[in-house]
Amino acid sequence: MLFDDNNVNLDLALFNLANISSPKPSVPNYNKNSKFLTAKEGFLRGNIFKDEYLPYKNLTYLNIQPKSDREAKLFNVMEYAHAITDMNLFLDTHPDDKEALHYLEELIKEEKAAKKEYMETYGPLMVINTKGEEFKWIDSPWPWEEFRGDIYV
Repeated sequence: MLFDDNNVNLDLALFNLANISSPKPSVPNYNKNSKFLTAKEGFLRGNIFKDEYLPYKNLTYLNIQPKSDREAKLFNVMEYAHAITDMNLFLDTHPDDKEALHYLEELIKEEKAAKKEYMETYGPLMVINTKGEEFKWIDSPWPWEEFRGDIYV
């Protein structure tokens, strides 16, 4: 292939400009001997399975560091949503895997808690989460209002 002969080794850790960690660790009852990764590690790698990350040459995945508390809380919700989707796909083909089913249950609990924490602080994640007397959905800043526009739009 065109780029197979290059020996470029990029250290993507150089792009971590902020040092804000996720507000909660991924799944508190996580078993280190499991065949599954934590929700955060799975999200960063692109799948939640320990033995399925195959980096291209010597490149590694980018370790995303949120720049604010809002981004950290949203990132936490995204981690769990990704892990739940991955576990759902795995259980579609391995319905008798008790470890996977238990892990999925833990992930669902953690995602609910992460969503609740985000919405209590920053408002609804989706329009269907709007409650009460006021329409809070429009109160959240749009990406171009708070995040300089060029990043997300």
